[in-house]
Amino acid sequence: NLELSFPSGERRVQPLYEQLWHAQYPSVSFIGLPHSVVPFPLFELQANAVVSQLLLQSSSLSSSSLTEKETEGLIESQVVPLPSLQERMEKARLDATSGGPESPGRVQDTHFLGSHQWDYCLKMAKIGGVYDESMEKYIATNKALYDRSGKERKQILPGKKDKYRETRFQRDDKNQTYRIIYSEMEEEKSTVS
Repeated sequence: NLELSFPSGERRVQPLYEQLWHAQYPSVSFIGLPHSVVPFPLFELQANAVVSQLLLQSSSLSSSSLTEKETEGLIESQVVPLPSLQERMEKARLDATSGGPESPGRVQDTHFLGSHQWDYCLKMAKIGGVYDESMEKYIATNKALYDRSGKERKQILPGKKDKYRETRFQRDDKNQTYRIIYSEMEEEKSTVS
């Protein structure tokens, strides 16, 4: 009996551990619930975390189900196992009543991450065993792009054409930055001057 709660009008799913795994049945997961995020990179990190935990569970249940190479890969990647059932249930209970990362928050904001998504991404990378210096730099570059786009979005009046979506960037993850390849907003600024 899989107990899930979707309280009417509250825009949240419970009981979830880390907004991803069913706290009691961690083989059931919900990729993509967090909102106000850079979606695809975050969802990819969630997917990595889910797969790594499923592989970890299957290797502990039956070591013969994984090849020796797959088992070594899990050990080398430093996958962080999920905590005990009791810890997951307690964390899920706290998450369900906290109202998201803002304290105190509204229960409707349980899955809101916004500027808190970067720590969440790092945590998912660690749980998924894909955390390293290059991943940290990749996430930092995502943050820089998100912050820039956020500033541009705030300048747009409702109903007006937004041009920030048309901006094209070239990433430089090594230096945790980017350069603008094309921007209608930058073109307008240079023709007005």
